[in-house]
Amino acid sequence: MKAAVFVKEGVLDLREVEVPVITESDQILLKVLAVSICGTDVHITNVPAGYPAQPGTILGHEIVAEVAGKGKSVSHLEIGDRVVLNPNDYCGVCSYCRKNKPNLCTDIKPLGIDYDGGFAEYCVVSSKIAYRISKDVPVESAACAEPLACAVNGLKKVNILPGESAVIIGCGPIGLMIAMLAKASGISNLYLLETVEYRIDFAKKLNLGRVIDVTKENPGEILQRECGIGPDYVFDVTGSQMVPAVDFVRKGGSVVLFGVNKAVSNTIKQSEITTKEISVLGTWLANATFPEAVKILESNTIDIGSLVTDVLPLDEIHNGLKKLAQGKSIKVIVKP
Repeated sequence: MKAAVFVKEGVLDLREVEVPVITESDQILLKVLAVSICGTDVHITNVPAGYPAQPGTILGHEIVAEVAGKGKSVSHLEIGDRVVLNPNDYCGVCSYCRKNKPNLCTDIKPLGIDYDGGFAEYCVVSSKIAYRISKDVPVESAACAEPLACAVNGLKKVNILPGESAVIIGCGPIGLMIAMLAKASGISNLYLLETVEYRIDFAKKLNLGRVIDVTKENPGEILQRECGIGPDYVFDVTGSQMVPAVDFVRKGGSVVLFGVNKAVSNTIKQSEITTKEISVLGTWLANATFPEAVKILESNTIDIGSLVTDVLPLDEIHNGLKKLAQGKSIKVIVKP
């Protein structure tokens, strides 16, 4: 089969490899239907690399697939079932797993990073990370289940009520998903901050809230003028904007830090958090939120499909990675 194999920094090679086989009784063989390119895939293939991956690994972890084979101990799935995957295989026995925090597992194994993923015709995974999804959900939307589950986990850190206000810093896929979820939760005033022209124009067309071009407008002045005491919630989806997030949020409000940028080290006045009684919350991956993400997709609660800008064959994966790196796409779907 053809697969996109990470060779070394900056090199993703399309090559012929053997079809994987089931070696454990709890595994399933999947026929890959669609894979969404994640920002992590872009970081892995950048020069210098912004995220580590094992050389020789087939990338791709935001997967929707069909069960093509199963081990003898798999009872909750049948051949032909359509599934989406939690790509972070947790051990189940470490201290964090036993605290019901599998997203913080000390022995977590990320699919498409530490072992072969979905930029191929077939892949083999543990059945415990697979969740059945209706075949009525378009595969392009189903391929977004993993980032949606992460967005749900972030939103669950706060309790949004009708009439409240929120700011989302960053209009990439996750930021827009959080905006969609917040709007569906009854948020009244929603502000989306962005610097990239393509994303600004794209976000405006979604009509989720007021989109602020940070390169041309002063978001602090706008929020103070329109929110009075300030927004109730601020979500930083860039991994670098904690300082303005703390500045924007009202006293007693909440800041949720979603994005990861290990190259950024912010200096913040701790007294601002103390005297404003702000809650600053981190959120990492998905934690028991895949069933909710599947329900959202099956009920069409939000229009995830509107975020898909490109659908490409595997042969054109490099074009998809390039467009994302240049900020000229939102969700790129690959169909192996």
